Amino acid sequence: MPCYETVACPIFETTCTPQYRDVEVAVYANREVPCFAEQCKETYRDVEVPTYSTRDVPVFTTRNVPEYRDVEVACYATRDVPVYDTRKVPTYEQVEVADYCTREVPVIQDVCDPRTGITSRVACGTRSETYQSGSHMERRRSGCADETYQCGWRCETYQSGTRTEQEFAGWRAETVACGTRSECYQSGTETRQEFAGYTTETVQVGTRTESYQSGTTTEKQFCGNKSEVVQTGVRNEERCTGYRTETQVVRAATSRTIDEIVAIPARRVTVAIGEKSAVLAPLPGTTVILTQDEYRREVAAASAR
Repeated sequence: MPCYETVACPIFETTCTPQYRDVEVAVYANREVPCFAEQCKETYRDVEVPTYSTRDVPVFTTRNVPEYRDVEVACYATRDVPVYDTRKVPTYEQVEVADYCTREVPVIQDVCDPRTGITSRVACGTRSETYQSGSHMERRRSGCADETYQCGWRCETYQSGTRTEQEFAGWRAETVACGTRSECYQSGTETRQEFAGYTTETVQVGTRTESYQSGTTTEKQFCGNKSEVVQTGVRNEERCTGYRTETQVVRAATSRTIDEIVAIPARRVTVAIGEKSAVLAPLPGTTVILTQDEYRREVAAASAR
């Protein structure tokens, strides 16, 4: 008879974990780039051209003209002029005079205590002291000063002014206009444009859009799957652990008794939850991998023996 026991079988699954790596990806932007072309351009230069006009020019001649000059003639008058003399006059000034008072000032002496040896300052009397208590202003004679005073009058003739008189000074030659004549002269200049040739210059004829790399950004890039077998749980199942020998009466008591002893060897196998694959490996102690259906058929065939 087969013997069974409850066995905790681990449940394994194959998981595919995607693997990523950090990749620096260029970032592009568009900008407008100017387009240039060569072109010929006419050049001109400024030329100063004189302009002419006609004018009337005076005609001059020379003549003698008498000249006069202004002469200043003095005018006199009489006036009374005061007569001055000098005398001595006493002078005074304000002088600050000190004011004095008398006060009693204590006389301080150093006295040493014979018992303690400490020297202390004590007042042993007073003395009279004269001190300046303030000041006052007094008017005192400081000397004599010379003073000028009027002591009379005297008659004086003086120049009271001048008068202007005309005096003949001679002849001078004078140029005077005696008519006009017509004259052509350059009245100025005017600026004109003069063709100076052609110059080639580079000018902007438009723009074009240009794509340039403005920087980089970090992105996650898929680098493959990592396959690994992981245990997802356990399941309890009844497994045949062996056989035991029993004596069974297979027929009613007759003239003979037949005893049959059957011994079926047991083996350990690995049972896969799903379909078998090449990545599955048998568990330690087993060499065969069976699916659940194959395992059930093996167990049923062993029970039917």
